[in-house]
Formats: sequence, C-alpha cells, structure tokens
Amino acid sequence: MSHGFLRVHGRAQEYEVFARKARAEPLRMVGSVVAPDPDLAAAYARATYDEERWIEMAIVPRDQVTTLWAPGEESEG
Repeated sequence: MSHGFLRVHGRAQEYEVFARKARAEPLRMVGSVVAPDPDLAAAYARATYDEERWIEMAIVPRDQVTTLWAPGEESEG
C-alpha cells in the first residue's frame, strides 16, 4: 500500500531509514522521513538521525519494503 502525502510543494513519499554503526552489524531501521524525492529524503535522514556515528545509512521508499510478517503475527517457518 502506498503512503503518499500531499504537501504544499506537491506529492511527497515516506521513506524508511536504515543504518549501522559497525560493519559486523546488520542494518537496522532507525526511523522514517517524508520527502518529495530521494535526494531530499537523504538530506532529511542525515539531518534527523545524525545523533549516532553511523558508518552506513540507507533510505528505502516505504512502498518498496516487503513485509514478511508484522508484530502480533506468527512467522511461517
């Protein structure tokens, strides 16, 4: 399901923000940002989640994330 947001400047999209502090760590979701394009989403993510010393940060449009199971659901496996 797409979570589009209508803003003053037009259409915006929600992006999930993932990061890690060490190469041995997996990426973990640290939050989300809403932006009209990936470049601004990256800038918003850096500005919002810069309190940690991340070695890697990634953004993914929320509608591109595939949920395998959600809290309260049982995994199959």
